[in-house]
Amino acid sequence: MLDLRDLRRFAALAEERHFGRAAARLGMGQPQLSRALQALEARVGARLLARTSRDVALTEAGAALLEDARRLLAIAKAAPARARAASAGEIGTLTLGFSGSCAYALLPAAIEGFRRARPGIALTLRHMSAAEQVAALREGSADLCLRRAAQVPEGMRGALVFQEPFVAALPRTAPLARRPGLTLAALRDSPFLAFPRHDGTDFHRQLLDICATAGFVPRIVQEVSPMHALIGLVGAGVGVSIVPDSVRKLRFAGVVYRPLPDVAPRSHVFAVWRADRLPAPARAFAEHLGIAVQSAASLTHSPPRASEARQAATKRSPASPSAAPGTVVASGSGATPRRRAAQSSAKSA
Repeated sequence: MLDLRDLRRFAALAEERHFGRAAARLGMGQPQLSRALQALEARVGARLLARTSRDVALTEAGAALLEDARRLLAIAKAAPARARAASAGEIGTLTLGFSGSCAYALLPAAIEGFRRARPGIALTLRHMSAAEQVAALREGSADLCLRRAAQVPEGMRGALVFQEPFVAALPRTAPLARRPGLTLAALRDSPFLAFPRHDGTDFHRQLLDICATAGFVPRIVQEVSPMHALIGLVGAGVGVSIVPDSVRKLRFAGVVYRPLPDVAPRSHVFAVWRADRLPAPARAFAEHLGIAVQSAASLTHSPPRASEARQAATKRSPASPSAAPGTVVASGSGATPRRRAAQSSAKSA
């Protein structure tokens, strides 16, 4: 086994091609350097330098060792800076799980801005259901997840990072689609498409809550996911649905979207991570979203500063103060993001 001191001495001697100059460069005596070379050659098991009348020359074994020595010395020199960068979340890898509907709203701007701000972080994106996100976080195959489900799973922490209004998605051929304005009550007699009741998101529950505020129970004719499949069935004329505003970006030929100005609840996106595990790259991404994370165990309210993604979200849908975007909530704390949002009369989704 060779240590860095062996390699440093050999590299100096190979570059100076002279024992006297190399010894002076290393701050040691020439006889000591000669003994060090002999010991090195004994450990390597090959002659590294050949003496001439004026200087020394590298053997084939010496040339090969010099190449490796320079590379290893460079790595050793850079190692402390790389360690500091890793601790600061400047380099590393981040596996980010996300639910499909987040890809229409928060995710594109957040990813674009984060890659510019942290080019040293290798980002892996994984589309997952809400249940798959929880499993991936628990087993460590995902570092941070973005989801529409507001309830913080057991052993997790979460924070609200984005909110937006709901709109109606209707078949283009439906009579209601030709109305310039639309109220929720106008959908009372329509067949509805909904997300499955137990898919891990809050879409089904929130559809029922929204319709209840208008005094009716929606007639759900089919439950379907993911979102693009639901919108496809709307376009096929199977029914109508109520979806987050950003779903408008799914432009199906047979679908029109109409605002619902009388619907107060909003759809929310939460960042969720494991309470005892938040790697530095994931912490950096959380901070990019406006969540102030001091450490995996110390999590506080975000400062007034906002990233490009948060600024974009704010322009689209200003956060209610009581919803407290960026506030970290732990599972079992009695103050889940859903309850916080409900306090502002906006049920979470």
